[in-house]
Amino acid sequence: MAKTEIPITVVVPSYNQGRFVDETITSLLDQNYPALDILVMDGGSTDDTVERLKHYGDRITWVSERDNGQSHAIAKGFARAREGWITWLNSDDVQSNRALWAVNEVVARNLDAEVVVGQGHYMDEDGSNHRPYPTIKVGPDVDVALEMFEKGYLAQPSIFFRTSAYANIGGINPALRFCMDYDLWARFALAGCRFAACDVDISGNRWYATTKSAGQTLELLAEVTAVQVRHFGRVSPYFVQAISDNLYQTLHGNHYGDRHHVVYRLLYFKTVWLWLNIRQPAHCLRGLFRETIAKSGPLVGDRLTISDCWRGLRQAIGRPKVAT
Repeated sequence: MAKTEIPITVVVPSYNQGRFVDETITSLLDQNYPALDILVMDGGSTDDTVERLKHYGDRITWVSERDNGQSHAIAKGFARAREGWITWLNSDDVQSNRALWAVNEVVARNLDAEVVVGQGHYMDEDGSNHRPYPTIKVGPDVDVALEMFEKGYLAQPSIFFRTSAYANIGGINPALRFCMDYDLWARFALAGCRFAACDVDISGNRWYATTKSAGQTLELLAEVTAVQVRHFGRVSPYFVQAISDNLYQTLHGNHYGDRHHVVYRLLYFKTVWLWLNIRQPAHCLRGLFRETIAKSGPLVGDRLTISDCWRGLRQAIGRPKVAT
């Protein structure tokens, strides 16, 4: 056990999440971590959020005023944080398995760490149906920038970082609505920050129809690709497929069914690849000839082979058999 607990500030951006906010705050307070500051940055909620916040007295600090969105609220909270370690926990998410203590132990074992990456899980609106949140590899022998480019998925509530590292890369980008977290992680990696892994599931991320991520998936992916172009100059196969599959399902699959879906998904993929990567000719051409899709979605590594593509193409253009 670490002899001295690292100071940790958790910023909770909130807006009209009264039905969840108690569970969020309780998941922090119940850990009895002595060096914890909780800053709730509420955007002027019109539900019962403020009344709920008042019940905690001086155990938390909170502000309720209009802001310019989630990123702005997080930035305001971080500006008030003391030196040490910081993260944010959305007001419908939770920490789990003594998260703060787990991070404290990782830092005690990795004194030069600047970013700690923990495991996490998705859950339904009512907190049930836990399933793992995919997480990239990090560590001293891992090219974290490459991992961020090729995959980029991290459980945001499970990421903690030093205030000094956050300040050194210029802080959160308040102009981003969806992927302010991915943008931050990419800049940490590109700046050479030292990442350390926490192999404990330390957060629960709610996924339901009215969340931004679930309800505006294409807008989120568009913002991610713009961030990738800004930082890496190109877009990875993972995000190209995420966009192309979304477009395929919206424009084609929902109306024409899934007949020959592999062929059509591949055509969508190649078109989107060309569209997003045309400004990097070498990367673009290499991808047009070498990159293909995964059969079951961008998270699954079951990539189509040339034989799969050829077989699907023959089926798509072949004449249907006539029953005798």
